[in-house]
Amino acid sequence: MKVFEGSITSVPFLWAFMLKNEIERDPLFSDLREIVENLGMKLCYARKSRLGSTTQVFVDIMKPEGETGIDECAMVHNTILPRLEMKYGRDDLYVEVSTPGLQRNLRDVYEFSVFTGKRCRVYSVSKNSWISGIIAGTGKEGVSLSDYEVEDLGEKGGNIEIAYEDIQKAKLEYKWEDMKNVRVKGSHQGDGRG
Repeated sequence: MKVFEGSITSVPFLWAFMLKNEIERDPLFSDLREIVENLGMKLCYARKSRLGSTTQVFVDIMKPEGETGIDECAMVHNTILPRLEMKYGRDDLYVEVSTPGLQRNLRDVYEFSVFTGKRCRVYSVSKNSWISGIIAGTGKEGVSLSDYEVEDLGEKGGNIEIAYEDIQKAKLEYKWEDMKNVRVKGSHQGDGRG
């Protein structure tokens, strides 16, 4: 598998839309990562902002396997809140812990490693098309997608490697067909009640 050749660094206006590589360097992310991982979760994202006199902290988490629900979000919230209160003060502190969402936009290289095994779509500058596939692996220079399809070209295959610098936009993609062994609560299959 070959990473797309060529460089797009000569097209400066595109860099505003390119992936960043900043999440892991963020001090807030560094402070919270080990705590969240010790709770059995993955830290997807952490961001701090100010709104007037209020310090706002937004955290996205997920379980490595299975669905992440409100109980996991509450557990992480209750665990990180005292640390954040020590750091930013109790007054005017707003903390929100949530899940990443089914069709999350990927803005940072780190996020590809978090969502390994999930389906995504990336817009390739060199192919001038969306490429969808399952994130099979990540490296310093790019991401590998399995079961891929280059949408505008109708090209399909097993694996493709895409350089990060070739990705203009990226997002998780949700397909019902990818769900395995999903059971809907209240489902009464086979008992005549639907």
